[in-house]
Amino acid sequence: MENQIFCTQAGRDFRWDIFLSTELGQLYQAIPFSSLATLFPAPPSRGAPSFFGIEGMIGLQVLKAYLNLSDDKLRQRINTDWALQYFCGIRLGPGQMIKDKDIVGRCRRYLAEQIDYDAFQEQLASYWSTHIQQQSATLMDATSYELAIRYPTDTKLLWECCEWLWSLIDLWTGKLNQPRLRRKQKPVYERYVAFQKLRRKPRSRRISITRSLLRLLKKGLTCWAKLKQTHGSAIVLSTRQMLRKLTVEQIYEQQLLHFQDPEAKIHDRIVSLSQPWVRPIVRGKEIKKVEFGPKVHLFNVDGISFVEYFSFDNFNEALRLSATVERHESYFKKCRQLGADNIYGTNTNRRYCAGMTTTFVPKGRKPKVPDLVARKLKKQLRSARAAHMEGAIGNEKLHYGLNRIKATRADTQKLWIHFGVWTASAVKIAKRTAAQQQQQAA
Repeated sequence: MENQIFCTQAGRDFRWDIFLSTELGQLYQAIPFSSLATLFPAPPSRGAPSFFGIEGMIGLQVLKAYLNLSDDKLRQRINTDWALQYFCGIRLGPGQMIKDKDIVGRCRRYLAEQIDYDAFQEQLASYWSTHIQQQSATLMDATSYELAIRYPTDTKLLWECCEWLWSLIDLWTGKLNQPRLRRKQKPVYERYVAFQKLRRKPRSRRISITRSLLRLLKKGLTCWAKLKQTHGSAIVLSTRQMLRKLTVEQIYEQQLLHFQDPEAKIHDRIVSLSQPWVRPIVRGKEIKKVEFGPKVHLFNVDGISFVEYFSFDNFNEALRLSATVERHESYFKKCRQLGADNIYGTNTNRRYCAGMTTTFVPKGRKPKVPDLVARKLKKQLRSARAAHMEGAIGNEKLHYGLNRIKATRADTQKLWIHFGVWTASAVKIAKRTAAQQQQQAA
């Protein structure tokens, strides 16, 4: 191996000290890899040899968020960058390369199946607590992280269901030597494509194509039921195909109800055939009134963000205030100042926050003699919430890969978002550590 005869007393080559002095090395020191690795079981030893242990798998997810790269580009960078190899705990020899293009995705899937988010985050909070000064104040807010799916419409969703179901029917009629079932799929497809190409889509055309797609999907479900009844034991579907078929049936019921009564409220409405767990999150923003992705409740302590609650379903963030305060106090000191939006200022939350300084607008008449100290503290909390809380959310979406989540499984999407938030916080801890070291050196 090159440079191995020139080693430090710890057995590493001299490039290790160079690595620790870089920004990437400072980020590495801001994460307790060894203690975090104990929270996971050992990976299976069967199959092809793995380049990464548990610490390396964690390092991969941190690097993906920090560098904001795709899985394959991250693999290519690791092959050619010795500093990234040190970060992941590996050292590739001369001519040795990682050729598995899915290695980052496989590591993400393994971590997503084994991780305990509460224990993982608690370890991070304990390790970072010495660099967090204002531990008695917490800021909270909720946001939605959009997934990398195309904007869903009823016609797109219905056509995807028709296309998948009829391809399944054709597959099994061919295997069973049965004649191909007749249907008007091609004319419906031509009308669907013509409708999608329209720049302005009239309501009459939309109703017409939706009715045709519902009829085609209903005929497909009826034909599949007859085929299954006739050749029951001969037709065997995989678990994924069975779940997809159940999803198609549920989509048909929801879309038929919506077509018959557009004002009807549909519980757990499905907007994606490939990701049926995704729900429309109504945010009410001027640019995007509806977002498609999980909703996450965050809290921020001295500029460091943590995840308090994660859900693919919409929820009222005001109901998460007491749980957030309890989570804060389990990590740090007793919460005495609280900054939040006006939506959190319910009567229940006001009673719970009695004794705390909050940013809630006080009820009742204004006092004749205002408390200038409390007013100044509330103003500081409001400005801190706007700067630290909302600023952290925007920074994570812009620079840490959380603007569009490209994972395609529910568990990996959850892991992707958590590591994006944790990596952004770890970068801030690394900068604070470096600043403290410079002050001590001076």
